Amino acid sequence: MRNAKWLVATLAIPLAIPAALGLVSYEYQKAESERQINDARLRLYTELLSKREEADTAVRRGIFDKVLEKYLKPTGQDLQAKIVALDLLALNFHDSLDLSPLFWQLHREVERAPRRARDEFAMQLTRIANGVKDRQILALEFGNERNMDSHQPLIPNEAQVMLPPSSQEPSIDADFSFPDPAEPSGPKQTRHLTLTVKDDDPARSRVYAVVTARGREQGEKDQTWGFWIDTFDFPMVNFTRVSRSERFAVVLLAYQAPTANPSTERARTARVKMLYFPSARVGVKDKPFIDDVISDLVHGRR
Repeated sequence: MRNAKWLVATLAIPLAIPAALGLVSYEYQKAESERQINDARLRLYTELLSKREEADTAVRRGIFDKVLEKYLKPTGQDLQAKIVALDLLALNFHDSLDLSPLFWQLHREVERAPRRARDEFAMQLTRIANGVKDRQILALEFGNERNMDSHQPLIPNEAQVMLPPSSQEPSIDADFSFPDPAEPSGPKQTRHLTLTVKDDDPARSRVYAVVTARGREQGEKDQTWGFWIDTFDFPMVNFTRVSRSERFAVVLLAYQAPTANPSTERARTARVKMLYFPSARVGVKDKPFIDDVISDLVHGRR
C-alpha cells in the first residue's frame, strides 16, 4: 500500500508542476494586466488634469492681459470701468497677485471723483476688498483645529479695539494650531501668538500692530514684529514668516473712522483678525529658499 501511494505521488509530480506554474503565470498576468490598467488610468487622469490646467491658465492669461492693457491705463479710462476690471482681477488672481497697489490707486481716484458718485464707488471698492479677504481667510482657515473638531473651543483670534488704544494689553493672546499638511492625522504645529494694537492713522484707515510669537522649545527666543495694517492688506500676500513651515497674517476687517460732523462724532474702532497657517497654503507666493530645499534633499537621502 505504501509503495502504491509513493508511486501515485511520484507520478503526480510532473502533472502538478505545470499546473502550479500555470497558476503562477495566470496570477502574474492578471496582476500585470491590472497594473497596466491602473497606469493607463493614471496617465489619462494626469493628461486630462494637465490639459484642464493649461486651458484655465490660457483663459486667466487672456483676462489678465486684456484687463491690464485696456482698463487699467493711468489716464483716459472711466473710473467705473477700472473698478469692474479690478473686480475681474480680484476674482481670478486674488491668490497670486498683490492687488493692494491697484486698490490704493483706485481709492485715490475715488476720492477725486464728483461727490454724488464718490460714495457709490467707495462702496464698490470696499465690497471687492472684503470679498478678497473673505475668500483668502476661508482658504487659510480650512482644515485648522477650529474646523476639524466642533467640540473644541473657538480660538479667540478676532478682536474689536477702541482707538486710540487705552491699554497696552494684547487684544489677542492665544495658542494657535494647524495640522501638518503632509500628515493631517499627525501632531499639530502650535504657536502662542499675541497681538497688540499700538496706534492708528485715521487719514489712511490703518492701525499699527505688534505681534509676538513665543518660542516653543527651550532656548528658542520669542520673535516680535511691528507693522501697519490697512484695509487693502490681504492675508495670502501680506503675511509674516515665523519659521520654515509657519506663517501668520493680521487682517483689518473693519475700521470705524471719525465723522466730519462734531454733533455725530463717534469713537474710532478697529476689528482685527489673526490667522496662523502652514507655508503650503500660500503656494507660489512663498517659494522655499534654496538652502531649505537642499537641506530637505540631504535629510531625505539620509
